[in-house]
Amino acid sequence: MTTPHPPENPVPRHFIRTPAYPWLLDEAGFMRAGHVLKLIDIVGSEAALRHLNRDGKRGLVVTASLDRTNFHQPIRLWDMIRLESRVSQVWQSSLEVEVRVQAENWFTDETRDIATAYLVFVALNEKTREKIQFPAYQPNTPEELQLAQGAELRKKNRATEGKTAPFIPIEDSDNPVVISRLMTPNDANAQSNVFGGIILSLIDEAGSQVAKKQSLNQPVVGVRQDRMSFISPTFIGETVEAKAVLTKTWNTSTEVQVEVFAQNPNQAEPRRVASSYLVYVKLGPNGRPGEMPPWTPQTPAQIQRAELADVRREIREREEQQQALSLSSVQDDAPLSASSQL
Repeated sequence: MTTPHPPENPVPRHFIRTPAYPWLLDEAGFMRAGHVLKLIDIVGSEAALRHLNRDGKRGLVVTASLDRTNFHQPIRLWDMIRLESRVSQVWQSSLEVEVRVQAENWFTDETRDIATAYLVFVALNEKTREKIQFPAYQPNTPEELQLAQGAELRKKNRATEGKTAPFIPIEDSDNPVVISRLMTPNDANAQSNVFGGIILSLIDEAGSQVAKKQSLNQPVVGVRQDRMSFISPTFIGETVEAKAVLTKTWNTSTEVQVEVFAQNPNQAEPRRVASSYLVYVKLGPNGRPGEMPPWTPQTPAQIQRAELADVRREIREREEQQQALSLSSVQDDAPLSASSQL
């Protein structure tokens, strides 16, 4: 559903509202993070596609990356999930979309903020699949200017992290958890491209299995999906395989590395599609964070992964501080009538 396009707010907003059905919950009674990520990709792609085709263009969009996403609270049975997306910044053939996730309790009318995610989409010609440009975008309100400013910071951080963070491939000797799925028409758009949300859901499924094993089969909940890029598209008829290993444990949480590969039946070697890091928290009997059993890395690769996990944790904390300072600065500088809208 798309809201009208009032002159005072030129950025259209797109919505999804759906209940947290029982079959979407984990053993702790919370909606799986992977399904939330799938919904985030769906509503985000709608905002990107509507912006691309608003002037009569005939193009398509594919998910290029997902920025670091924190889940502040869990979603419970029969909560109404509300997702809202809007364009935050546009660069030539790519565009960033902000997606906000809330949960509404039917019985108490309580509304909880669950997560805010930022996705980058690439515009392609519908027939040739070559990159095309998005229509121009001009932020106008203080809130839109803040979003665009944050998008530039996230773009810079993605480039910096990609150059400085070493990547250690998962080997068979790491004894990873492996999940495989054949991609069907239900998983893809009309051009046979598998939705990014399907890959995100598979990543969480593999990651949560590793975290649950480390927690001695006690409930775990996903609290963070790290920044990731889609290296290659995936198509109907291909088998997608997710491999996951533990990288680090802290007091109540653990980080998991996941790599995704696609195997085309007509090709000998699989190709790497995506990789990411996820953080899970162990839940105690009272539903509060419980102590995660410690894990000691043994091999050189495991030791290096653990060291890099601490680096990533520091980067996350710095980014959260930067975002808080940026928000505070915008609110201080904006007129009273505008700051009240932030």
